[in-house]
Amino acid sequence: MKKSDYQRQEDEVKLLICEAKIRNNLTDEGLARKIGIPFSTLGKLKCHPGDFRMHHIWLIEQLAGRSLRGGTSQ
Repeated sequence: MKKSDYQRQEDEVKLLICEAKIRNNLTDEGLARKIGIPFSTLGKLKCHPGDFRMHHIWLIEQLAGRSLRGGTSQ
C-alpha cells in the first residue's frame, strides 16, 4: 500500500529525530531537554510527529545539521 504524503512526512520527522540523536550522542531524555519539552511529551510526539510545533522541528533540524525534506518526489 502506498504511503500518503502525510505519512511520508511523519517518517521524515522520525528520521530527523534519529539523526539529531546520533549526531549529538543524545538519548530521548537528552533530546527532550535540548529542545525544551518534557520527556513524556517527546515520547507522545514521536508516536504522532505531525503534532510537533514548528519551533521544535527547527531545533531538531539544527541538532541534525540538515533541513526537513518535504514535498513530493517526482
